[in-house]
Amino acid sequence: MIVVSVIGILAAFGVLIFAAYRKISMFLAAVIAASLVALTGGLDVAAEMVGSDGAYLIGMKDFVGNWLIIFALGALLGALYDKSGATWRISNTLISKAGAQWTLLIYVLVGAFLVYGGIQVTVMIFVLLPFAKILFPKAGIPWYLFPGITGLAIATFAMGQMPGSLQMQNIIPTEILGTTPTAAPVEGVLATLFMLIFGVGYLYWQAARGRNDPAAAIELYQVEGGILDEKELEQRSPRFWISLIPMVVTFVLVNGLGVELMYGLAAGCVLSLIFFYKALGGVKNFGSVLSEGFNNGIFPCIIIASVVGVGQVISDTEVFALVQENIINLPLPGLLKVAAITTIIAGITGSASGGLTIALNLFGETFISWGYTPEIIHRVASIACGGLDTLPWNGTVVMLFALSGVSYRKGYLHVAVETVILPLLSLIPVFIYYNIAY
Repeated sequence: MIVVSVIGILAAFGVLIFAAYRKISMFLAAVIAASLVALTGGLDVAAEMVGSDGAYLIGMKDFVGNWLIIFALGALLGALYDKSGATWRISNTLISKAGAQWTLLIYVLVGAFLVYGGIQVTVMIFVLLPFAKILFPKAGIPWYLFPGITGLAIATFAMGQMPGSLQMQNIIPTEILGTTPTAAPVEGVLATLFMLIFGVGYLYWQAARGRNDPAAAIELYQVEGGILDEKELEQRSPRFWISLIPMVVTFVLVNGLGVELMYGLAAGCVLSLIFFYKALGGVKNFGSVLSEGFNNGIFPCIIIASVVGVGQVISDTEVFALVQENIINLPLPGLLKVAAITTIIAGITGSASGGLTIALNLFGETFISWGYTPEIIHRVASIACGGLDTLPWNGTVVMLFALSGVSYRKGYLHVAVETVILPLLSLIPVFIYYNIAY
């Protein structure tokens, strides 16, 4: 039975991978995957999948119950910044002041700023793509680098490394471990600096190498969406400093004043409606923007929850009990073991937040029993969940390639460097500092 169960779990992962590549509903794939796990694991499929005691629905329900409103508000904030032109204003102003040679760095920092302030990661692809279509050709940045550059901006240091980030990868540990978003600040800053130095440095090197590459031109790719009208944006988008206010206020409320994340994001959305009033076209357009933005956050939350549900069913099998018993005994130093367990589970689920939730729920108390503070466990797990999660079947990665028209063959190496290899290597300065300081 153990062998059959292992085969079933591997087959379930295969279903998720196939669905990601073929753009099949991930919710459908998750239901099939969970059913396979239950069937081959000797579990009652119906009991695991449906009903108030079903492991699959318990996993989904818990995740959705905790995070649905947060996802929706983060997506709404992103829509308000997108539709108003505030993102364009921030990017354009900084590039105009600094010069075109800094376009790549500014693009990364602007994307990171918006993610750091709470805009949902997947939504950020839609926010940044229109600006990349304008900025990259002007700066001579090869278009096949779009997935890698955007991956660095939205799915690495701003997501789970920087203390105070309002992303789920930094908020989930606060619910499970009782920490704050600014947990282990020095370690988080060290990891962030590592990512900025090596991540941006690698991209500038690749951009210089590919400047004359025949495959660099954006015209060779089937990119989704139209081209922004910069003259129109110049006329209606909010001023630079006004564009910053809602995001800065949200951050200060949550991290400075200890306001609940839901209230902080809601305040950012209300302030955006007030300060971006004219740019959004007045009250007559509020309804459509609010509906579109709020709805944009619901789907990603449901998809991640469906994958968490698969993990919940796996946790009911005898195989998982054996894995749990053995993975905790990996011959690794304690903090490295925390990172390894978290990133392995994130890689299996294809989701940073989903993997982080499963890892901390299952092993959080064990990690603390090893003598580590909840704060350092929070930061290490938040960083590690952003490593193997972005393997090719990750939903955000699939969307990056689908919307940009770039092929995996041409662009995934850069995504792997920026969102898999470097985030895991950024744990090195964290471990060194922790061992010296403590």
